[in-house]
Order: sequence, then structure tokens, then C-alpha cells
Amino acid sequence: MSTATTRPQLVIRPAREDDASSLCEIFNEAVQDRLDTFDSGPRTADDQRSRIAAAEHDPLHPILIAELRNWIAGWAVLAPYDTRIELNDIGEVCIYVRRAFRSYGVGRQLMRAVQEAAGKLGYRKLIGRVLVQNHDGLILCRATGWRDVGRHSAHARLNGSLHDVMLVEYLIPTSSSPQP
Repeated sequence: MSTATTRPQLVIRPAREDDASSLCEIFNEAVQDRLDTFDSGPRTADDQRSRIAAAEHDPLHPILIAELRNWIAGWAVLAPYDTRIELNDIGEVCIYVRRAFRSYGVGRQLMRAVQEAAGKLGYRKLIGRVLVQNHDGLILCRATGWRDVGRHSAHARLNGSLHDVMLVEYLIPTSSSPQP
């Protein structure tokens, strides 16, 4: 019988070039499900390799992998929110979890890892845009300390129709040291 101490542990690590095919598969599942992404077309492994290479050269915008026994269960990206220098301490988070691993806490562990990484990288806030019908995504955000800050009506066009998008944010806790 498996217990919490003997159960295999999820490993969170930076993405590598040889992860591209698995990340592409997971992303394309999200495109098919029409809940996790605003993208309407599948991604190629070459495109994903390019994105991984860009993240490897830009330590402020990592791609993190959730791996279980050499099987990639999900991934997250900490992307730039805006190109203006005044907003470079705000990041946008996207999380993708393989269908077979949904509802097992993979998304929560990835979210916590991204939040921790963002704090270490000097971010002050993270934002997300979640399709309103993506109930699991909204539950994930709320369970990991995010709050709803607004709603765009008829914002994302998918399958020929417009969908509402919930705006969410996470304020990175600051370590407040005692003032002299």
C-alpha cells in the first residue's frame, strides 16, 4: 500500500530542450479542450523547442516542468506581462497539466513553484487571464492565493464565439524587515 512517504514525489525543474515534445503534447491537449489557452491552433515541437531555448537564455522568464518518474505531468511558464520597463516586475503565468494528471495536485505544485520562483526573481505581482468556463483553472488560482480582479466580457474568440475572461492576480509577499 502506498503512503505519503512512499508515494513517488513530483519533481519541479526547469525545462530542457528534450522536453519539447512532451510540452507540445500537453499544450495541444489544452488547445483541444478549449479551456486552458486562448490559442486555437496546435503547437509544433520545433516551436516549443524555440520557446524553451528562449527561456534558457532569459532567466527572468522560466519554463518549469512537473515530472513524475521521468513522465512530464505538466508545465508552467512565467512570461512577461508588458514590455514597458515600469511593469517589468509583473509576470503572467500560464499552467498546463496533462489530462491524465489533472485533479492530482500537479497544478497546485506548479503554481506554488512559479510563485516561489517569481519571488526570488524580484517580481512584485503575477497576473493571469482565465476563461470563465475554466472552473478548474479558477479553483486552482483561488486555492493558491490568487484573487479575482475583474472580468472582460466577450473577450476571447474561440470556435467562432466570444468568451468572458476572468482577470486574476497574485501579490508576491514581501519580506518586511523591522525598520530601525
